Amino acid sequence: MAKKTKLSEQTSDRLYEMIADEHRYAPGSKLPNENELSEELQVSRTTLREAISFLVAQGVLEIRRGKGTYVASVLPATGLDLTELAGMRSRVRAKDLFEMRLIFEPETVALACQRATDEELEQIRKKAERVEEEALRGGDWPRADQEFHLAIIRASHNEYMRRLYPIINGAVNEILQISPNRRHMQEIALADNRLILDFLLQRDEAGARHAMSIHMKHLVRTLRE
Repeated sequence: MAKKTKLSEQTSDRLYEMIADEHRYAPGSKLPNENELSEELQVSRTTLREAISFLVAQGVLEIRRGKGTYVASVLPATGLDLTELAGMRSRVRAKDLFEMRLIFEPETVALACQRATDEELEQIRKKAERVEEEALRGGDWPRADQEFHLAIIRASHNEYMRRLYPIINGAVNEILQISPNRRHMQEIALADNRLILDFLLQRDEAGARHAMSIHMKHLVRTLRE
């Protein structure tokens, strides 16, 4: 199992995800007051203050005396910028991105089999259900699918993978929105996600790794069609 971290560290991680990954609080915006935020995160105000202090030190948040706590206008660089890929032909760019995911996501899901808490596995299951629901009603299933994969990455308890995924995520979402094979990709995502989830819930590392690898290969093949 993953090494236990202090609750304040877990809280700072969750708050960072809400800002950088989920875009709940935009750069330059004010956070809710202590009472609201501690209730939302289900931690004490003392724990919340420690988490905020850590994010202030990292340059993610800033405290404005007499006004409150704000998200930094410019978040710290993550160390990787995919914008330089913007000039590449989208089909090549898409194939390369999914090949990149093929390199690290099978190992990530294997780590999640080892390290995920029961609560995290339940969250992953709910995210998979959300993909099905969005697809059924013609909603934004690509975003729901990305949240499913992000939940798996969080459950791997690997900080670098967690920070890397949102950067890739933005590019992947752009590709899915314009792909002529979007319908086929939806069918692949629904079928493959069920298999990935089944192995995850059984904590079957080899099975989950193989299922994720096959999923990425399916997507790469679809992009070539």
